[in-house]
Amino acid sequence: MALLRAVWSLFQPAPNRGVLLAAIVAAAILSVFILYALHRTLGPRGRRWLIAVVTFIAGLFFGLEFFWPVKGEPPKNFLTDWIEPVSTMIAVIGAFTVGLGIYSLCQVHGRNVAQRRPGWHNSLTFFLAMLAMLAFGLWEHYLHLPQPLPKVVPWQKGIYEILFNGLFAPLQAATFSLLAFYIASAAYRAFRIRTAEAALMMAAAFIVMLGQVPFGAWLTSSIPVDAGWAFFRIELLGEWVMRWLNMPAQRGIVFGIAIGALAMSLRIWLSLERGTFFTEQS
Repeated sequence: MALLRAVWSLFQPAPNRGVLLAAIVAAAILSVFILYALHRTLGPRGRRWLIAVVTFIAGLFFGLEFFWPVKGEPPKNFLTDWIEPVSTMIAVIGAFTVGLGIYSLCQVHGRNVAQRRPGWHNSLTFFLAMLAMLAFGLWEHYLHLPQPLPKVVPWQKGIYEILFNGLFAPLQAATFSLLAFYIASAAYRAFRIRTAEAALMMAAAFIVMLGQVPFGAWLTSSIPVDAGWAFFRIELLGEWVMRWLNMPAQRGIVFGIAIGALAMSLRIWLSLERGTFFTEQS
């Protein structure tokens, strides 16, 4: 119990900012030392077993906390109090993956620039954009501007607004808008009527698309809304296809995806899904 109390104290809020900063620095140094020691002392087989054990314990913790009976007020079990610190620890570990991602991108693009590979100027643009957004993003975040904002904002915030709202947001919108042309091209290839299934899909897509535009509603506007055959108005027919044909199919697909995700989660939890790391270390 003394060991548990000592571990629990590590997850409590720091009394002041200095203690928090010292704890962060000490934890970072200790983590690097432990990881380096494990990497140097454990062989490939030992590293595989370590990953498998840690993965199993983490999955077992959340499974037990969810299924173990609760009691008291508020209702909880012996693991409930650990949910918040463990979730925080997982978030911190996830933050390390951001650093690994940045390192991987810098490694790939840095090699492109150093070796002057075809398209190396795109890699150079990546570095310039990343450094500019990082510098002015952090600068803008720590400006501590008064509220309400002054009429003349500082130049650091102005540059950040140009980079984010003037460059990044329009480029992102343009990139996603290009997907419409790829979707149209894929739809053309998929809707070519060669089989009965393709013809049925083409008819359903035609009805739904007509039901979404004013021209489709105009085609059947002569059918009274309160008539017995009002079902054949294009907008109502398209809604019926989406609600009673498309929605059950989508739910079936999502149900199948959920079963597949559950199976994959069990394989990862039991270390049956080895992945690239285990293949390279074998």
